[in-house]
Amino acid sequence: MANPKFAQLGHQVIYRFVGGTPENGILSCGFMRKPTAQKSQINFKIPYYSCFVLLCGSGEYQDETGFCATLSPGCVVQRIPGRTHSTQVIGDGNWLEFYVSFGESCFHSLVSLGLLHPERPVSFCPNFESLISEFQQLLNQMTNSPDAELFYRLLECQQTAVQLVNPPPQYSQSEAMICRACAMLEKDLDKPLSPEQVARELCVGYEFFRKQFLKKTGITPGAYRRQKRMTAAQMMLMDGQSVKAVSQALGYSDPFSFSKQFKRCCGISPMAYAKDPQNTFSPSE
Repeated sequence: MANPKFAQLGHQVIYRFVGGTPENGILSCGFMRKPTAQKSQINFKIPYYSCFVLLCGSGEYQDETGFCATLSPGCVVQRIPGRTHSTQVIGDGNWLEFYVSFGESCFHSLVSLGLLHPERPVSFCPNFESLISEFQQLLNQMTNSPDAELFYRLLECQQTAVQLVNPPPQYSQSEAMICRACAMLEKDLDKPLSPEQVARELCVGYEFFRKQFLKKTGITPGAYRRQKRMTAAQMMLMDGQSVKAVSQALGYSDPFSFSKQFKRCCGISPMAYAKDPQNTFSPSE
């Protein structure tokens, strides 16, 4: 029987294109329903990476290596570029998956970092039900983002795949609070977000939150968010974006304010960094 939690989730997918070849430029995600066995994908092969978590329904996975696995809710399936595989759908009308797809070069980069595991095409995500709101937010952002913001969506799709393939370990209540705080501080870097706001969202006092965050991470919540903004700024500058464009994308009031903080955090001006990305060090407090 289908999980009533997902009854209102319809078939909704979005396809975008970042640039380059189809293998590297595709960017896609969405909720996909497959009501009949005819929606099975037999001896299927794609030139890009795709990953889905099964929310409802059942089926079977098999690939060219002879690996075979029964699929049930919570199963995560990786579709490896160039690998022939089959996903057999049990056609009882219950199948619902959420997937992300991105280019082959991004896939190989994540594999080289040990963040994706092609040798393990099927795994299990025990906390998949708690991720639904994140899936809906990603789909909405992917649908409504202008082309200039697809860089952020690409990062978020990669983060989602890594999160599904590498489910978090069981944390203590304090550790879970810090993990949730980090996730909040890493998102929407163009919008104002104070540590006090994060503490309110977590329903804890600010001083308690600040002390716990500092104890677990070694830096304050404000410094953590600044690090993430500066890392994003470095990546955009390396990508050839102007200082003005980067400052606007990260929500600064003007390029001067952005340049001042970038130099304080990175030890070099953003213009100098854009000319020589090697002549700097990692963002600090």
